[in-house]
Amino acid sequence: MNTTTNETAFNVTELTAGVKYTFKVTAVAGDNITKGNAQEKALFTKPEVIRNLSVSEITTSSVSLSWIEPLGNRSFYRVEWTGGSRDMNTTTNETAFNVTELTAGVKYTFRVTAVAGDEMTESKNISVSLFTQPAVIRNLTVSEITTSSVFLNWTEPLGNRLFYRVEWTDGNISNSSNPTETSLKVTALTPGVQYNFTVTAVAGDNTTVGQNETVSSYTKPEQPMDIVATGRGTSQLNVTWTLRNGRVDNYSVNIFNASLNNTSIKSTQTREASFTGLQPGRVYEVTVTAVAGAFRSLSARVQLATYPNPPGPLNITERTTSSLVVQWTTPDLMTGAQGISYNISYQLNGTGLGERNQSSVTSGLSSNLTSLSSGTCYTITVKTMGPQNLESTSVYTLECTLPKPVVNLKATPLSNSSVKLQWTYPVEVKYYYTYRVQYIKATGPEVLQVKTNFTDVIGLEPGTCYNFTVTSVAAMGSEGTPERTFSYTKPNMVSILTVEGLNTTTIRLSWPKPDDHKPTYSYLVTISKNGSVVENISTTVEKYDVTNLMPGNCYNCSVVTVVQGVKSDSMEKIICTKPAVVENLIAIGTTTNMSVTWCKPKGQVDNSTVTIYKNNVMENNRTITDNSLPVVFQNLKPGKVYVVKVATNRGPFTDARNVTNATYPNPPGVIMVVDQTTGSINISWARPLDMDLGQYNFSVFHLDQQNLTEHNWTLLENLQSGTLYNISVVTVGPFDYQSTVVTTANYTRPQSVIRLIEAGITTTNVTLVWFQPESKPGYSFRVVTIQSFCSVTNQSFCSVTNQSFCSVTTKTNTTITGLQSGSNYTFTVITLTGDSTMATPVTVSYFTRPYAISGLVASTVNTTTVNLTWTKPPQYQSGYKYRIQTEGCVSAPTNLTKTGEGDLISELTPGTRCTFSVSVKALNSIEGESVSTSQYTKPESVNTFISNNGSNSTIVVRWEAPRGNVEHYKVYLNKVLISDSLNSSIWSTSFINLSAGRNYTAVVTTISGPFNASSEPATTATYPNQPGPILILEKTTSSITVEWGEAPLMANTIFSYLVTYLSTQLNNKTVTLTNTSHTLPSLSSGTPYNISVAALGVLGLQSEKVWSSLVMTRPESVQSLSLVSAEENITLAWNKPVDHKPSYHYYVTWTNSGLIISNKTTTFMENLTIDQLVPGSLYNFTVTTETADGTKGAPVSTSSCTNASPVSNLKCDSSNDPKVILSWTKPKGLNQGFQITAYETNTPQGQVLYNISGDCTPACSHTASGLMHNTDYTLTVTTLGCGHSSTIQTLTCKTGINVVIGMAVGVTIGVFAILFIITIGLIIHWRRQTKKDTSDIQIHSMR
Repeated sequence: MNTTTNETAFNVTELTAGVKYTFKVTAVAGDNITKGNAQEKALFTKPEVIRNLSVSEITTSSVSLSWIEPLGNRSFYRVEWTGGSRDMNTTTNETAFNVTELTAGVKYTFRVTAVAGDEMTESKNISVSLFTQPAVIRNLTVSEITTSSVFLNWTEPLGNRLFYRVEWTDGNISNSSNPTETSLKVTALTPGVQYNFTVTAVAGDNTTVGQNETVSSYTKPEQPMDIVATGRGTSQLNVTWTLRNGRVDNYSVNIFNASLNNTSIKSTQTREASFTGLQPGRVYEVTVTAVAGAFRSLSARVQLATYPNPPGPLNITERTTSSLVVQWTTPDLMTGAQGISYNISYQLNGTGLGERNQSSVTSGLSSNLTSLSSGTCYTITVKTMGPQNLESTSVYTLECTLPKPVVNLKATPLSNSSVKLQWTYPVEVKYYYTYRVQYIKATGPEVLQVKTNFTDVIGLEPGTCYNFTVTSVAAMGSEGTPERTFSYTKPNMVSILTVEGLNTTTIRLSWPKPDDHKPTYSYLVTISKNGSVVENISTTVEKYDVTNLMPGNCYNCSVVTVVQGVKSDSMEKIICTKPAVVENLIAIGTTTNMSVTWCKPKGQVDNSTVTIYKNNVMENNRTITDNSLPVVFQNLKPGKVYVVKVATNRGPFTDARNVTNATYPNPPGVIMVVDQTTGSINISWARPLDMDLGQYNFSVFHLDQQNLTEHNWTLLENLQSGTLYNISVVTVGPFDYQSTVVTTANYTRPQSVIRLIEAGITTTNVTLVWFQPESKPGYSFRVVTIQSFCSVTNQSFCSVTNQSFCSVTTKTNTTITGLQSGSNYTFTVITLTGDSTMATPVTVSYFTRPYAISGLVASTVNTTTVNLTWTKPPQYQSGYKYRIQTEGCVSAPTNLTKTGEGDLISELTPGTRCTFSVSVKALNSIEGESVSTSQYTKPESVNTFISNNGSNSTIVVRWEAPRGNVEHYKVYLNKVLISDSLNSSIWSTSFINLSAGRNYTAVVTTISGPFNASSEPATTATYPNQPGPILILEKTTSSITVEWGEAPLMANTIFSYLVTYLSTQLNNKTVTLTNTSHTLPSLSSGTPYNISVAALGVLGLQSEKVWSSLVMTRPESVQSLSLVSAEENITLAWNKPVDHKPSYHYYVTWTNSGLIISNKTTTFMENLTIDQLVPGSLYNFTVTTETADGTKGAPVSTSSCTNASPVSNLKCDSSNDPKVILSWTKPKGLNQGFQITAYETNTPQGQVLYNISGDCTPACSHTASGLMHNTDYTLTVTTLGCGHSSTIQTLTCKTGINVVIGMAVGVTIGVFAILFIITIGLIIHWRRQTKKDTSDIQIHSMR
């Protein structure tokens, strides 16, 4: 390419990035032909920036980087990374690089720069920052375990970390915490639950995590509480309890009684247990142990008791009227039971009332029941009272107390031949009592049986004394103490009674003696009136004068015969005396009548005369014979004084009594109101009829006040406004008697209303409100409305029409309806009292509102503009204006005033619902009802971003909120609506459960009201699914054959497998395959390889890798295996295998097939001494090379026998024969027999050889025969084995001598022995004799 320019600078464009260019510049003369010397310069253009730098396979120590080549050319790439302890860089020609030897949990920044061919010119670098995975935490332990908490402790991981994520779960509920320390107390746990605790180190980005470490532990269970017996018997207990919190695996329930030495334990998973075979009336200690895992929680001890057995049969040993002694025997199976007592109670038999006296408790076997009711049958109940207030079933008996005797026994004469016996029932009488009555007549004893407390005894003699006995009987054999009394029968009565009146106060009585008269008889004379005794006298003569009687009264006179206080029937007569005057004479008057009453005089009268006088002149009189009261005199004059006289008449006798009183005055006339104000009322009335002037006054009453006046008018002052007053007037006559009341009720004038204002104005209505000072109940208000017509040009001039409206209300508000819209009205309010008394009127003026517009339409123009149109209101008037209010789609409500019927509203918020209100304004600016409508502006579209976030099943779609508002979003994935109506505050959505390894395109639609706008499409893909686990099919010293599971759910997409394997020497190798197995060739023996397989999908996305870490190739076998045998050990030796590694060790096994012995060991050395082997046994040995992870090479084998073990305890025995008997203990281990040699000690060349088997247990022996007498022989014994024989054991023995020679030798030796003994005895005797003769000679020694 070439070009020309007149400038001294030129910008060369359209070059290729990263390419070396040579630029030549030549000066050209004016003829455009002549050229100067060219100057040239060669240089590289900058490479373009690499594309799509991504990170994968992040581990604790490595990161895999990959990118797409830049446009244009480049020579290589410089990869730099910073972070950790040092900064590093390297170069590569590939578009991927695995950065290793990183520190766990550290943030690294990786930069990749394209470098041109001059190795200097560089592109801009692209960087990415991330954290390596933190290392796994170490030594996770659990301690300080309680019912609701545990304490976790761990050692921090290698490398860095920001905090730890501690998660725990019981399988249902999970929780987590993020501590920064290496310990955490986990609280709020459930008791008795097994929790899994997981601790993970988290890097500084709060996202990258290491492998987790998990530990499991139970919390301690809660202590069981509330142990109770829900069911119990005499030999059984049902026990239940509660567990306040948590759970348990099971419960262990223990029941124990120390005195019975009885213990029982039951295990249950429920909260109840049943124990049987217990003893009655015993206390058992119960404990419940909650068990959860290895933890146990023991409850508090609870004492529960069984029911006692009932006592034996009941017997009564003693009874009285108030007590019973009951006795019983000890209950069965309860001899020796502690804390046992007996509850004795009783119940009235047959009442069914369950009434019980005080219960008694005793520890003995009898009880005295006291304070019982006499003559009563009781059901007696005895129960055994055991521990914890438990009662046995009851034992019953029915017994009766003795009845008490009758009381107040009385004998009353009935007649001259009978007596009535009466008595009070015995104390605590019962309905079933009977009574036995006994007495003696002239003919002999008599007995009566009755059920009542009385009886009549007949057939007796007049005036005779009899003795009576009454006994109470409760039941057969239950009788009270007898009670006794006596009585006379009545004597005969007098036959004739003569009465003689001596004067008005004295009567004489006389009579003859009765037929059965006895000297003990007397007479009782009784004078009575109306049943009341006036005089009572006893006499023995047959006459009596009665004095001091009341005149005009009738008396009953009687005489009876009496013997010892017993009276006969009476003989009676009646007489009357002169009557008395009347008492309590009363005259009561009205205005024209006088009513006269009195009390009847003592005794009786024939009639009464009543006379009335005025000014001592008789006005009227009457005679009363039947005591018809009152007596009323009519047609009298009002307000006058009268005298009334009443006279009583009895035969020729009469007497009188007077009383004075007055008639009542007539009332005044009707009350009239002369004048009234807000504080006073002036009234007047007519004078009363038929009354004389000057003889009366008037009393006027109002409120609590009373005024006395002689005038017929008055002024009432100091009153309250608008108040109803009740006013009363009466006439006052003689004795201050008052006439009936004349009343009136009148109001004072009310106050005028104040604060009269409007409370609401519509097009046709005006609502007025006001305040009424000193308001009173009963007020009403008259409202008058008048319409005014005002000129528009001169509003100060108004003409009032004759059209008016009037209404009355009791409220302080009213609504006037039917008015014309937009017009002026005058309103007048007048307060009225209950009688329509009016206050001063109050007036105001108001306009009605205009009508609202109609046909309001809002049309959306674009994202910020709406057009409004409407129609004029009814009754439209010139001068009307329109106010337009906009809200909802502007920052604050706006108002515009227009005269036309439409407007264009702009500068609105996109995608927002706008509310437009239009109201009409009349002449005084009063507005009509506003009409509203709503419409949306159109929403704007969004910018859409899509990401897979490294997932194989999830796509995340994000977008930026557009200008304005959006009601909701719809998201389409591959043209299918997936997310409908997302909230406007949501700017992203995730699509889960998608197919792995697929392309996905997303479109986001904004929606506001009826409008929507769609974004540009955005595309990405999901990662492919991870392959299945890697299986190692075969390993050799130079290859590994692997197989993995097919990536699931990938059948309908294109993908392959990326297999990577690398050893610790970092010789990373990669192969791409479509099948699911592969043999990795050309590997080093005994070397670990990390093998990974990933699925490679669309857009070059890789799945997560599946790993098989540190897969070891087989090591080579050992070389030159040899061994050295001993009696109980064998030493193995070998050479290192080819390609030996320092971590190799050797796996050595050996077996003894004969004894079925097998063993193994490992060593890092190339030799091994194996001890504790069985002597003389064959062993097979195998040596196998083994790597650090236990991978074994091909085994190398050899075999050998241990040396035979020598015999022990070798002995010999010889007899007279020319032979030697050898014996020894069988040697250790195995043998194949023994080899024995015998030769004369001095001539070893004459050796005799014997081979014998080793079947001797445990002692072995052999006889070496054919030898010479009395000769020393050397004998040897050698153990023979499968390998080397044992060491030789040697013994020297002498054969026996001939028998004859032996006997001669023996005799000779015996003779010499006897001679020696005799010589010694003689020497001792001589020494003793010498010592006696020469005591001063000391013998120091004797040899």
